[in-house]
Amino acid sequence: PSPPPCAPCSSPPPCAPCSSHRPAPRPMQCTDKTTTTEMTLPITFDADSALECSQLAMGLAYQEDVGLRLANALRTEGSPMLISVGTSNIAFAKTRGEASEELVIVNRGTIIKNVDDAVRNISGQVRTDRIFVGKRSGGEITMKSNGPFSKLSLHRQYLDRAKGVLFTYLLLDAMHGVYRIGDYKKVIVTGHSQGGAVSICLAALLVGFDAGLRALKDGHIDVLEVDAKSSSVYAFTLGNASTLSITLDQDAEQFVVKWSGAWTHETRWDVSSALLHRQEAAAPDGPVRVYAFAPTKISNPAFEAWIHENVPSTFNFIMRFDPVAQMVLPWNRRPGNLIEVRVRKNEWLRWLTFPFLEAWLNMSPWLPACCAEKGTYGGALHTGATILPAVTAFLLESPAVAKKASLDAVWNELKYFLVFEEWFGGDASSFVSWFRLKISKFPDKQVGATDRLLILKDGSEKGLDDFEYTIRTFSGARALTWSRVYFNGTLMLTFFVLVPMALLLLGVLLLLSAVAAPIYMTLKVGAYLSVEALSTMCCV
Repeated sequence: PSPPPCAPCSSPPPCAPCSSHRPAPRPMQCTDKTTTTEMTLPITFDADSALECSQLAMGLAYQEDVGLRLANALRTEGSPMLISVGTSNIAFAKTRGEASEELVIVNRGTIIKNVDDAVRNISGQVRTDRIFVGKRSGGEITMKSNGPFSKLSLHRQYLDRAKGVLFTYLLLDAMHGVYRIGDYKKVIVTGHSQGGAVSICLAALLVGFDAGLRALKDGHIDVLEVDAKSSSVYAFTLGNASTLSITLDQDAEQFVVKWSGAWTHETRWDVSSALLHRQEAAAPDGPVRVYAFAPTKISNPAFEAWIHENVPSTFNFIMRFDPVAQMVLPWNRRPGNLIEVRVRKNEWLRWLTFPFLEAWLNMSPWLPACCAEKGTYGGALHTGATILPAVTAFLLESPAVAKKASLDAVWNELKYFLVFEEWFGGDASSFVSWFRLKISKFPDKQVGATDRLLILKDGSEKGLDDFEYTIRTFSGARALTWSRVYFNGTLMLTFFVLVPMALLLLGVLLLLSAVAAPIYMTLKVGAYLSVEALSTMCCV
C-alpha cells in the first residue's frame, strides 16, 4: 500500500520541504539460514495474550507493591478467579478470559539491586535428563525412553529457578499441593529478560512433567521420580534436596504423590486435572505457550529443536543490538520464533552500513547526540521503556499479525491492577508510569482509548513507523546442522577475523606500553635528577 500523506504539510511522500515526514518502513527481511521468514505470524499467535503478557512481564512484575496490587485485584468484582504471588515476588499467576480458562504465569526479571539475583545470570549449562526419571520393576529408565527430554542442555541457574517456580511456588502455593494444570485449556508463560529465559525453561518442565505423568498413566513406568530441588526458592525446600515420587492408583484414577527430602508430605491428584489439556480444538498448537521479552540465549541446539517440536508456540520479542540479550556465547541458542525489532534511526545514521560497526555503536553505552536519540541504543534497548512502545504498536497495528490485538479486551484484563493517584498539577496534563496514572483530567477514573494506549506504551508516543520488524520462524530440526550453528558466516567473521584482530591490537598496545613505560620512567627520573643536581650546584 502507498504510504500515508504527510500530516504537517498534507502532501504525498516524499515531501522534501517537510522534515517532519517519516519515510515508509522497510519491508520485512530475513537472512538467518536456520529460519524462514513469513510476512504474517502463525494463526495460533494470540495478539491479545501477547499484549497482556508484555504489560505483566515488563510492568507489573517489577513493581514493589505487586503483592498488594494482586491482593486488591482479587477483591475487585469481576476480576480473574485465580491471582496469587510467589515467594519473593519471583513469579505470580492469574487467570484470563471470561470463564478463566487460561492460566498466565509471569516470571519476574532480574532485580539489579539484588546481587544474588544479578549473579544468577552467570552460569554454565546442565543436562536435563535426570529431572524426570521413570522406574520399572526391571530397573531405572530416564524419560528418553518415552520422549526426547534428554541430551538437552539448559542454563543451570534459569533451570533451577524454573524448577522452584513449578514445584514450590506454583504447585505448593498457588495450587495448594493439588496439581490441577489440566483445568485450564491454555497455560501461558511469560517474562522479561531473565524472566523470559526462565519462562522457556518452565514451559519445557511443564511439557516434560506431563510426558512423565502420561507415561505413568499408560503403564510404561511404575514410578515417576522428579528432582524438585531448587536453590532459588526457600519457602519449602530450604535449599535442601527434594524429590517427588509419584505412583498411580488405577482404581481411584489418581496419582499418589509423596514428597520427601526437605519435608515429608503425601497427597493425591486426580489424573484428569493433573494432565495438560490437549483437546485439538482448544489448543491446536499445544496447550503451553510462551511469550518472552528480551530473553537471553540459554540452550544447546538439541533443546532448541525440542522446543520447536513440543512447544511450537514459543515467541521471543527482541530488540536488535540489545547488549543484554546477546551477552552469552554466540553458539548458545534462543529457542522459539523470533520477532526482532529495530529502532529506526534518523538521517545521521544512514552511513552506518557495516553490520559490525552498527552493532558496536548501538551496543556501546554512548553515542554522539547528533547520531541517535536517547533510548535507541545501549542498555536502553533492553528496557520496557523501549520495548513496550514497539511491541504494543506491532500487536495493535502491524499487518503481520493476522488477528490484531483488541485494546478494549486487553484493558479489561489489566484494569484491575491500575492504581489511580490524584495529581495536583494544576493543569490538564498527566504523568504516566506503568499502570499508575497520576491524574487531574480523569476525576471519574474513566480512561479513554488514547490515554489507554499511552499507558500501554509507558508514556511513549512512538508508533509503528518508528520501528522495523523482522519475523523469523523456525524451519525445522534439519536446519540445525553443526555447520550452520557453529560455522555460520557471522560467527566465523566474529571469532576468526574480528576477535583475532582485536586481540592482536590489544597485544600491540600492551607491548608498546611495556616498552614505553620503562623509557618514560627513565626519562622522568633522569629529568628529576637533573633538576636536583642543578639545584645543588646553584646552592653551592
